[in-house]
Amino acid sequence: MKIHYLIISIIFLASCSSKKNLNGKYRSNKAELGFFVTEINFENDKDFKYKFSGDLQHTELTGTYKVENKNAYLKFNKEKGQIETENDSITIVEILSGNYHNYDLKNESNIDYHLKYKIKGNRLFSYRIDNGKLVTKSKSYSNTKRFLLFGSKWKTSRSYLKKIN
Repeated sequence: MKIHYLIISIIFLASCSSKKNLNGKYRSNKAELGFFVTEINFENDKDFKYKFSGDLQHTELTGTYKVENKNAYLKFNKEKGQIETENDSITIVEILSGNYHNYDLKNESNIDYHLKYKIKGNRLFSYRIDNGKLVTKSKSYSNTKRFLLFGSKWKTSRSYLKKIN
């Protein structure tokens, strides 16, 4: 009889889960299309810094996030097309650097968000913007050819943001 109580208590304790803690910095595991790297720094229970950089493009934005059902919902502080500045005046560098986003505001389960990520361990998998499907693979560039002497250097590999600290 004691074994039954032990098994029941172990199952009960194992089924209890704590709220997922995202605090830390996440970065793309590989540069997508050979150029683009995404980095998200979750600072506390609600704020984040977002960096997207690549071929002649660099965007740094801030916002708030919410975790619900193993999904992280990111909402930027600025609206679509609105430039994020550090002060009231906009410099030519800020206009050319492109510190703005082109993401439409979406709503799911009464949560407003611009970007959505699936949480799996210490990895974040993104969702497509156009149809909302989970992205698990993307094209990346490799220094080696597909076959020994010929073939493409482009490969399709797993794409995610991994926790770096």
